[in-house]
Amino acid sequence: MSANRSKPVPLHYQITDDLRNAIKEGKWNLGDLFPTDKQLMEQYDVSSTTVRRALSELVYEGWLERRPGKGTFLRKDYVEETLSRLTGFFEEMKKRGYKPSSKILDVRPVEVTQDVLEKTPQLGVFGKTNLYLIEKLQLMNDHPVVYLKSYWPYEHGKRLAEFDLSQHGLYELAEEKLGVDLEEAEQTIAAGIARKKEAEYLQVKIGFPILIMERTLYSGGQPVELSINAYRGDRYKYRVKLTRNENNNCESIFEPPSGL
Repeated sequence: MSANRSKPVPLHYQITDDLRNAIKEGKWNLGDLFPTDKQLMEQYDVSSTTVRRALSELVYEGWLERRPGKGTFLRKDYVEETLSRLTGFFEEMKKRGYKPSSKILDVRPVEVTQDVLEKTPQLGVFGKTNLYLIEKLQLMNDHPVVYLKSYWPYEHGKRLAEFDLSQHGLYELAEEKLGVDLEEAEQTIAAGIARKKEAEYLQVKIGFPILIMERTLYSGGQPVELSINAYRGDRYKYRVKLTRNENNNCESIFEPPSGL
């Protein structure tokens, strides 16, 4: 295809947009060698200057990486999740054409002592002294995306631990194998930075930008899961559809820093 010269949009913007969409659709995988400038010049029937301007924008946005003497490479895969329906990681990845998998880091019972509550006060939502922790690294096309700590009531967690958690989503197993009716969830998302553990598992530097998502999942009006997720900020983002309707379920929450 060639760029459309009859459009009022500059040619390099058209090419940037077209290539960005192709990346999102999975035309190339992480680390793949990108087409050369000459190939793109021929493909779009434009000058080298136009191609360089288009690629420079994709480099600036973090999609591509220029390596002198080696070429241009795809720097990141991209996942966009729409906040409208309650889904798990495996469902989202499969829906978008990616291959999901997990590395199991820890599966064990947890006694909710006062010390534990001081470190993770969110666990108080269960009102129970015994829970089950499933800790794993979520992968997209074999690349780390999410470091997950998922807490379940002891009975549910013990049964989930009997299954292959590396190839199946927790929500899928809870519904199909345990017969748990997943009804709704409360979720918050905040910016954060990777500490030592998150940095190690997500393969980033300490201090790297991440998204912290906390979700409380309910069944029959009772909490059945508390998940605390750390997402790589360069591989994941959320899209929210907003309306002026007062019945909109989306809510923005401002929590000022302590001391203000």
